[in-house]
Amino acid sequence: MKDLRIVIPARDEEASIGEVIDRTKKACKDAEIIVVDDGSTDNTAAIARERNVKVISNPVNYGYGKALKIGFNWNNDEVGCFAFLDADNTYPPEKIPELYGLCKENDVDIAVGSRFLGKNRGMPAIRKLGNRFFALIVSIYTGKKITDAGSGLRVFKASLLPEFQDLPDGLSFTPGMSTKILHIGMNYQEIPIEYQERAGESKLSAIKDGYRFFMVIANTVKNHKPMAFFGTIGIPFFVGGVILGVYSVGRWLMGSMFEPSFILTTLLILVGMFIMLFGLIADMIVNLRGVVERLEREMKKR
Repeated sequence: MKDLRIVIPARDEEASIGEVIDRTKKACKDAEIIVVDDGSTDNTAAIARERNVKVISNPVNYGYGKALKIGFNWNNDEVGCFAFLDADNTYPPEKIPELYGLCKENDVDIAVGSRFLGKNRGMPAIRKLGNRFFALIVSIYTGKKITDAGSGLRVFKASLLPEFQDLPDGLSFTPGMSTKILHIGMNYQEIPIEYQERAGESKLSAIKDGYRFFMVIANTVKNHKPMAFFGTIGIPFFVGGVILGVYSVGRWLMGSMFEPSFILTTLLILVGMFIMLFGLIADMIVNLRGVVERLEREMKKR
C-alpha cells in the first residue's frame, strides 16, 4: 500500500483524532497518512503530530471538501490511489485495505464504504432518511443503483483527481463526487461497513447541508445530463397540460361552449415541450463536448 495516501480532514476532533490515526496506521501499514487540520481551535493538530503523521494546518475553516482537496493535491506525484475518512471515529479504517484492493486488483475506479449495506448504529433517524433520499435521487438520475451517496469512507484512483477539483468545498463534496463519477461512467462499487456513533458534536446541519446536498446533485446532473434534469421539470408541465386538455375536451363534448382551461392547457403543453426541447439541445451539446474531450485525451496519449 505504498502508493496509497489517506487523507483525514479534521476540525476540533481532539476527542477522537488520536484513535483514528492509530487504527488507520495499524490497518494500513506503509500507507501515507495526511491529517488536514481545518482551522481547529483545540488540540487536534498537536495530537496528530504526536503520532508522526503529516499534518497540514489551515489558518481558518475552509470546509470539508476544500480540506480534502488540499490533502489530495499536496506533493502527489507518487500517489496511485487516494483514500479518505472522517476524524470522528465513525468510519472503520480497517475497511480501507479492502477498498484499496478493489481499486488495485479489480479495476474499480472508486470504492465506497456504504453505511446502509452494513450496520448503521450511529446515525440519527433524520440523517438516515435524508441520506437514503439522496442515494435514491442519484440512482434515479444516473440509472445506477447506489445506497450511500454521502459516505465519508472512500478509495479512488489518483487518475480521477482532476474530476473532483470543481466539486464544492463543503460537506456536499461527497454526494457531488458520487453523482459526477456515475455520470461519466466510471466503475463505482460499494461494500458494507459498520458506522458508529461519533465522538463529539456533529458539524452537519440536517436542513442547511441537506439543501446543499440536493443542489450539488441537481447541478451535477444539469451539467452532465441536462435532458434528465430539464425532463424532470418539463414532463410534469406537459403531462399536466394533457390531463387538463382531456378534461376540457370532455366538458366541451358535454355541451360547454367555451372552456377557459383550453388556454391553460395549451400553455402548460407548450411550456413543457419548450423545457424538454431545451434539455435535448443541451444534452446534444454536452455529448458533443464529451466526444471532443475524449479525442483530445487520445491525441495527448499519442
